[in-house]
Amino acid sequence: MASLRRLGAALILGILLAAPGAARAADAFAVRGIEMDVTAQSVAAAREQAFAEAQRIGFRRLLERLTMPADHGRLPTADAVQYVRDVGIEQERSSSVRYIATLAVRYNPAAVRKLLRDAGLKYAEPRPRPVVVIPVFKAQGAGRAVLWDDPNPWRSVWNLLGTGALVPLAVPSGDTTDMATLGADKALAGDMAGLSAFGARYRTSDVLVAAAAVNAAGSALDVSLGGIPGVLKPFDVKSYPMGDAGVDVALRAAALDIANGLDAAYKQQNLLSFDRASTMAAMAPLKGLEDWLAIRERLARVPMVRRWEIVSLSREEAALMLYVAGDPEQVKAALGGAGLALDWAEGYWTMKPK
Repeated sequence: MASLRRLGAALILGILLAAPGAARAADAFAVRGIEMDVTAQSVAAAREQAFAEAQRIGFRRLLERLTMPADHGRLPTADAVQYVRDVGIEQERSSSVRYIATLAVRYNPAAVRKLLRDAGLKYAEPRPRPVVVIPVFKAQGAGRAVLWDDPNPWRSVWNLLGTGALVPLAVPSGDTTDMATLGADKALAGDMAGLSAFGARYRTSDVLVAAAAVNAAGSALDVSLGGIPGVLKPFDVKSYPMGDAGVDVALRAAALDIANGLDAAYKQQNLLSFDRASTMAAMAPLKGLEDWLAIRERLARVPMVRRWEIVSLSREEAALMLYVAGDPEQVKAALGGAGLALDWAEGYWTMKPK
């Protein structure tokens, strides 16, 4: 029965990780692509060792993902197995004594958060809203750039990249609605109507136009990032040498660099500091029971709000005391991501569902 439960968990994780691009939800507490190659007295022993080592390697990667590089030397030592939720198999092959696999491990978010808090380390919570990536590509010597046309190797790379870690990534599928909303030329020109339509479709204010073009000499891939003003982005323009590896390798390197850069930029701005715990008094105007239930449900989604208390409650409004980690702007952004608008007006905070 235990084996069946492990297999079921692995299959569920595999389905979650392999779902089509725009439908996938990022899981900052899942570490993918852990490559293992173990030889032992039997393939069963090799597989067991590989799973144990993958859980340890993934745990270290997870803690580094959530914290700043300056704190990596202070990361707590703990038994990774205690924090594992399940293990998935992305690829595997074996012989009688050798096991080769690419594994994915999901960890228990609540337990990991507690470990970091107890260690006194600042960490970042996953971003609730995605960055929509619009991948425009121009091949060497091509007369025009492509977006939804096939082939578009730049879009293929983003589709294969996955969901992102701290920052969820959404790559539009290129269906008829996408094609009618925005073309390559309008994306490059920063057409606000089309970009805003994609933002509304994915319920986010961040739509990133990632334009990649092979230079005239065929020696480098030039990438520029634009989109909706204020969009989260790690750089404006960057060049990736191609050498003998070819355009596909350069495209993958650029996409990974952008995804990692988005995580780093987001983490820098959104570290939770539990030594700066404070309280915030907020008034929540209510139109009815549905508003109150929505506020309760959405507050529960925000780890930055450690707990909250009802000061008073009537049909028209609720007065709440929020016990939070971080400064008011961080709390405001976190609540906004969960669907709650927090605004300062006339000397106090007001909070209501978006």
